[in-house]
Amino acid sequence: MATNQAERIPIEVFPVLPAAPSSVAVQSVLTGEVPGVATDLITIGGPAQFRDSGDLNHEVVWLFIGGPAAIHTRSLDYEVTEETIARAPLGWAWSIEVGAGQTLRAIRIRKELSIEDRGELAKFAENNAAPWIRRFSECPSYTEAIKSRETVSRTLLPENVVPRMAVGTVKATGPDRVGRHKHPMLEQYFIGLQGNDATVSADAVNIRFPELSILHIPLGSMHGTEVPAEKRLYYVWLDFFATKEDQEWLTMHNPIHGK
Repeated sequence: MATNQAERIPIEVFPVLPAAPSSVAVQSVLTGEVPGVATDLITIGGPAQFRDSGDLNHEVVWLFIGGPAAIHTRSLDYEVTEETIARAPLGWAWSIEVGAGQTLRAIRIRKELSIEDRGELAKFAENNAAPWIRRFSECPSYTEAIKSRETVSRTLLPENVVPRMAVGTVKATGPDRVGRHKHPMLEQYFIGLQGNDATVSADAVNIRFPELSILHIPLGSMHGTEVPAEKRLYYVWLDFFATKEDQEWLTMHNPIHGK
């Protein structure tokens, strides 16, 4: 458990230039920041295809943050656009195809499975029967005490789909903020989406949090996010819990039923 004040907020900004035609680039980001988690920026310049082989030791979650693509897995085909989350059932291989003249940017998160995780997968077998593919805008919304009424929060990947992991979004127009808080029971990444232009603080450290970037909230730090007037706050949060019991943190999210 982290007890020292944060000395820095690790952050990487993604390139925004169009990819070269018929190219696939895999770039590791925030390497080694969270134990058991590997994160890559995948950039595909069409026409090209990227194949992700099935892996029985890692859960794989994709966040499509720019450009259209087609996903093929077994006998299933999906058309996806930017701001889509996708997760294949454990061990399924799939390919991502990008058309001519298009550039796709996606974040691939690979999370190592523990023995306990495998037990949890068996308890929720229905969540491993088919791909999980959702547009961000179609995901259920929730409220939280540390956020204003104007803030729109959504759950992209609820608990028990991927063991000890959850994903969501936060969206607001400034002036607004996510109140400072801490959670020593989970590691957390933020990914800035299109138009995001905010400030993240962790203990005594403050950094600019731009669009198309990824940062790691220092474990156990008192942190928050603030966006000034006429600016936009729009990011994905990814929670990685130390234990199954630590997912109790998610009860702070109050679902907005019927939306």
